[in-house]
Amino acid sequence: MDKTEVRQKAQECIRQIRSIDFEHLGINEYSREYIREVLPNLEYFFRIYTDTILVLLKKEIPQGYFVDFGGGHGFLSLFLKKLGFKVIYCDSDPLSIQTITTLKEHLGSGPELIVEGSSEELLAYCTVNKLRPAYLIATDLIEHVFDLNVLFADLYQINPGFKMAFTTQSNPSNPYRVMRLRKLMVEVEKILFLPMRSDYIRENYPGLLEEEIGNLATGSRGLTYKGISEAVDNYLETGKMPEPDVDKYNTCDPNSGNWIERILPLKTYRKILNNNGFKVEFKRGKYNENNRTTTSLTLIRAVNKLLRHTGFAGSILAPYLIIKITPKK
Repeated sequence: MDKTEVRQKAQECIRQIRSIDFEHLGINEYSREYIREVLPNLEYFFRIYTDTILVLLKKEIPQGYFVDFGGGHGFLSLFLKKLGFKVIYCDSDPLSIQTITTLKEHLGSGPELIVEGSSEELLAYCTVNKLRPAYLIATDLIEHVFDLNVLFADLYQINPGFKMAFTTQSNPSNPYRVMRLRKLMVEVEKILFLPMRSDYIRENYPGLLEEEIGNLATGSRGLTYKGISEAVDNYLETGKMPEPDVDKYNTCDPNSGNWIERILPLKTYRKILNNNGFKVEFKRGKYNENNRTTTSLTLIRAVNKLLRHTGFAGSILAPYLIIKITPKK
């Protein structure tokens, strides 16, 4: 695709979004709060969208439907429409579905199709309607997906020729980013997820001692309630305590399975994608140059220049990665 045209369309979409009175649009408070956080850095979000689209398509003339996967507030869908794509918006959150539906009605333009759900529901929808979308982008989603094998198996069934790009701030090569995310994981695990697992075990297995409950809750980190029940049942049958099948930081919501900014080695992504019929490249994202003081802007521009002109070793500085996924054949 033409870089100049993509950037011009990005500016058009930014102006359109800034003209919307979101406070009186009739959308839910959850979405309004999220949009309030996004708007001050809207230009940066659109730079991420632009860079991701250009990484995915390069000079290719796009054909077929484009999936905005985990679309949230729907701004990427609006941008893709500006670029002339036919868009399928997909998100599992009913509040996000309500937001993009309201935006589409307000603007008189938006994604052609809106699917509530994740990869399973998207697969079912595409199967029933005999759709084979060609492209997919998801921003800040892949680090939260409970089972990536399930995700990419579903996407392969939709289209073995899918061309996809995922962005993630969980860059395992950036030590500062890793340190911050691990600190967050430790806090959420201690305050929220460990007590949730303990309460579930205590409620469903009242005959257990408190020491056993504590050990089982600790050992079942990274499992959903279904997996926790299986682990406890196995303990009652064999006496073997579960051990976390994840590193000592990664933790997920036992109710939904959503990971807290899960950090995976790049070789793990390669293995999962290879096993599911895809190959992968990793591209470096850039830092936000907006709303900076003169001194910090000079530094950020210098770092972004390094990111543009260094090899992949420069990923140690990257604030996020673009994971470009294409078919193996």
